Amino acid sequence: MSTVLLPIQQAITRYLFPIVVAVGNSGNLIIIIVFSQRGRRTNACSLYLLFGAISNMVNVNIAIVPLINALLNPPDPFSQSLVLCRVRGYLIHISNHYFRTLVILACIDRYAMTSMRVSIRRWSTVKVAWRAIPLAFISWLLIASHILVFEDIQNGRCYVYGLYGTVYSIYNIIINILPGCFMLVTGFLTMRNIRRSRMRINPAEQIINRERLMDRKEHDLLKIVIVEVCVFLILTTSFPITLIYSTFTSNIVKSDNRVRIETFINFIAQSCLLYFTSCSNFFIYTATSKSFRHDMKKLLFRLKRRITVRLMTIANSIMGLVVLRPQRTITHT
Repeated sequence: MSTVLLPIQQAITRYLFPIVVAVGNSGNLIIIIVFSQRGRRTNACSLYLLFGAISNMVNVNIAIVPLINALLNPPDPFSQSLVLCRVRGYLIHISNHYFRTLVILACIDRYAMTSMRVSIRRWSTVKVAWRAIPLAFISWLLIASHILVFEDIQNGRCYVYGLYGTVYSIYNIIINILPGCFMLVTGFLTMRNIRRSRMRINPAEQIINRERLMDRKEHDLLKIVIVEVCVFLILTTSFPITLIYSTFTSNIVKSDNRVRIETFINFIAQSCLLYFTSCSNFFIYTATSKSFRHDMKKLLFRLKRRITVRLMTIANSIMGLVVLRPQRTITHT
């Protein structure tokens, strides 16, 4: 049974991962274009989702494309060069956790937006977002810098080994559990704010709260963040579990079958599901947000119109050249 796991893993890398790359790049690109519109840039939560899509796009290409290339065109340059090994690990780590931080910031923004206290609502502003976004990025640049020093290549595999490997596993468990906890707490507080706003007795205040909370784009952003948190928790819960198991069983002598099974499970939990997280955003936004679908349709219609105009211009130019081209005279001798 365990002997078929490696071919399955290779088949996933060969056939499924290219689809993930294509969907991830196209979906995140659409999100970036939609949230880059002038009307969207005036909302703090939209900015967090915009930079989250950029981070996901980087993660999809840096993490998955080298795996596909290593299988189709061996040897893997990232397992041959220590510099490439460390730089790739560094960029994957930053993009992965920067996205999680942005989701947490989006959750905090939705909590602040639904709060009845003016002092808390002040945190849901574009000014705060433009400060938090670069600060989070710079923080992860510094936090992840240890990978540039300690990641290593052994037996043709770029990974973490020895004492650093143990410390890195514990560190990874912590930074993978904490985001989920923050998301759950802020999600619970946001839902509590919404319930309290609906139970207000003061009619005038209730009308103001309803107008603020039921704005279509604000309401859609709230739904996006809630669903994104749920999907994130579902797809990433197995990651810290496998890390904890690997850390506590690292000194146990294991049979070849057990090693193959554990390697395959780690591949699913620590690679596949995490990569699916990076390309799931487009489907979440399309399914939950009517305003996002509306903006996307407008974008596609505008793109179609520009392409049509460009093609008609090119066709008219070609026809004009054909009409104006002088006729060649033929002489008979």
